[in-house]
Amino acid sequence: MLKRIFASSFHQNIVVLMMGTVLSQAVPIALSPILTRLYSPEDFGVFALYFSLSMILSVIVTGRYEMAIILPKEHSDALSVTKLAMLISVSVSLVLFIILLIFNNEIAHMLGNEAIGKYLLFLPLTIMIVGIYQSLNYLSFRHEEFKALAFSRFARAFNTTGFSLGMGYFKFSKGLIVGDVIGQAIATVFIFFRCNRITGLTSEKISFEKLKAQAIRYKHFPIFNVPSGLLEKSSGQVPIIILTRFFGNAFVGQFSLSQRVISAPSTVIAAAVGDVFRQQAIKLFIQNGSCRDLFVRTLKNLFLLALVPFTILFIFSPPLFAFVFGEQWHVAGEYAQIMTPMFFLQFFVSPLSNMFYVAEMQQVDLVIQISLFVSLCSVLFIGFYFFKSSVVAISLFTTVYCIKYIIELILSYKFSLGNKDA
Repeated sequence: MLKRIFASSFHQNIVVLMMGTVLSQAVPIALSPILTRLYSPEDFGVFALYFSLSMILSVIVTGRYEMAIILPKEHSDALSVTKLAMLISVSVSLVLFIILLIFNNEIAHMLGNEAIGKYLLFLPLTIMIVGIYQSLNYLSFRHEEFKALAFSRFARAFNTTGFSLGMGYFKFSKGLIVGDVIGQAIATVFIFFRCNRITGLTSEKISFEKLKAQAIRYKHFPIFNVPSGLLEKSSGQVPIIILTRFFGNAFVGQFSLSQRVISAPSTVIAAAVGDVFRQQAIKLFIQNGSCRDLFVRTLKNLFLLALVPFTILFIFSPPLFAFVFGEQWHVAGEYAQIMTPMFFLQFFVSPLSNMFYVAEMQQVDLVIQISLFVSLCSVLFIGFYFFKSSVVAISLFTTVYCIKYIIELILSYKFSLGNKDA
């Protein structure tokens, strides 16, 4: 079956990206049993909160202009959009640094986690690096530099895990966060030099007027995609922020490990498929006005790939977590078991939901993300205030996400039909 799935050049590109992503996930997952013995659940909880904040802020750091890089017909226009996204990243990071420098203690208190205060000043550097990496990532996709992308993902994971292990060995509590920053920085430097060699990014002179023109041309990305993406990231990360206040760092450490492990298949395969699917769907949409066949074929293949591993995870998560990560992480396995249906749906729906961008239906996606964010906040408060139970809160959280993925799948299929068949 795998030979048939990966027969075309489309799927060969997926294999290249997937191998890089497999390696990037295999390294931290394989070494997680060591990390979970070097760092406590509380350390993982603080890192999870920091990571959640950085993921939310990563949405606004580029104004989402990086998503427009693959759209221009002219190479110079694509470079203009790339530089625009990178310039916005630097500017937003500087503003954030000033805010955190002044209000560090107040923000930590508002988050209900005084321990995060000494880490907050790392945030501007983190999101600036992430913003630049995201911009170069899309430029690489435009030029089909899949091998470079695969290597950069592996380099990020290898260096992040390596530095985290080294600092953990010497009992440096900031190791998880500092390791993540260093790993991301190394990957960004690599992909920058690669992109510059292929595209002439630094040699191309871009005027302010051209940057302004591209900002106006693709203004619907910051107008629609920033709020939509912000809500989407917030919805994914809001449990960490809210549950930190409700149940503390130790609980969040357990919860974040379960998310990290159970979502690994989605990150490894589905993310790579989504990147290539988006590129191919855009081409088919331009040529034929529809990409239904690509959509159905990708859906079927992903569903078949997901069925067995997620079934195993659903049945055996609690004892597996205790055996692999240590007995203190048994609760993380119970949380993983609850969330398995959500990640099963995410595995094959998330790549296909790129149809919202391909069909330029960002306004519909915005409505979905608003509904998701409101629903998640509501059920988490219900789980805490009415049931006083983390298990109930996670169960309601999973149910809301399952409903969201089903709606996205139906709409994505409709969008794949295009104007010809809709």
